[in-house]
Amino acid sequence: MAENYEYQSILREMLEAVPDTLDKREGSVIYTALAPSALLLAQQNYMIGYLFDLLFADTSTGDWLDRVVYDFGVAREQATYALRKIILTGTDGQPADFPIGTRFAINSLTFALSEKKNPGEYHAQCEQAGSQGNLYSGELLPVDNLNGLGSAVLDPEPVIAARDTETDDALRARFYATVRRSPYGGNISDYEQKTLEVEGVGAVQVFAAPTMGPGRVGLVIGDEQGNRASQELVNKVQALMGVNGDGIAPIWHTVTVGTSTDLPVNVAAPLRLKTGASFEIVRPVVENTVRNYVEDVGFTDQTVFHAKLVAAILGCHESILDVGEVTMNGAAANIALVKTFENYQVPTVGTITVTEVVS
Repeated sequence: MAENYEYQSILREMLEAVPDTLDKREGSVIYTALAPSALLLAQQNYMIGYLFDLLFADTSTGDWLDRVVYDFGVAREQATYALRKIILTGTDGQPADFPIGTRFAINSLTFALSEKKNPGEYHAQCEQAGSQGNLYSGELLPVDNLNGLGSAVLDPEPVIAARDTETDDALRARFYATVRRSPYGGNISDYEQKTLEVEGVGAVQVFAAPTMGPGRVGLVIGDEQGNRASQELVNKVQALMGVNGDGIAPIWHTVTVGTSTDLPVNVAAPLRLKTGASFEIVRPVVENTVRNYVEDVGFTDQTVFHAKLVAAILGCHESILDVGEVTMNGAAANIALVKTFENYQVPTVGTITVTEVVS
């Protein structure tokens, strides 16, 4: 149907409507007059098709997708601000205290003290939105001159990790999950939706009867990157759900919130390289490939696949001719992850040992 409204089809129909007694060959006055009109009509047809695509969730993008999903009560998740821990020490080597709002910088990021936890220990909010606030650790520089400051250190683990603005694909997937699963009255979809709406939570697994027992619900949460959540974030979700019927959980539901357990994955990868290839060039590429594969294993995935890791290593650099026995945690086999409420394993990057096999 669409091909009938392309430039050549439109021009042909317009010329067919002109009597054959008139000169309508290419280059004639009639042809020259009709051709630009046919082109404009074809362009308008394209724009109409483009606008139609913007009206449906599967093909819409950007602000138009926001408007489509908003009619169903779904809104795009905006970038959040990371909450980090800062340790302050005075020139005398003792914990130092400074006013709330005092600002510190590292690289392109700035942090403002937001809450005092202990002497010399503060929570600070990143002033730049997005996952960039989860990066960097180490020595901070004060934005303003601070008398008596010896050192300011940014802890490597975020208290509450930040997220970037939700992408079109992620928003579309969440929209489909919302309209197709019908969250209601304390069912699993309802708990998933309400938990994921909490700032800082990026993943959740719901455990209910018979796993937890009658009237009991268990929530295992991860941070925005699907990693183990901080205790502050666990407490935040627990307070939201309530303890004795004082939260959003339905009456008679006792909700317990926990987080995942890190399972380090130690990888050993012996490589056989093509003649003349540099092992020192290939090694960091393989290490980064292994790291990316382990980090990409999803929060709810139950297996770390050995074959997928081997395939990723083989394809990561053109100089790799073959691999020896690649092992994960000492075995050339899949790693089955425990997924219980008491022990919900999520793989993390352990040691990566890359060696060269010389034949």
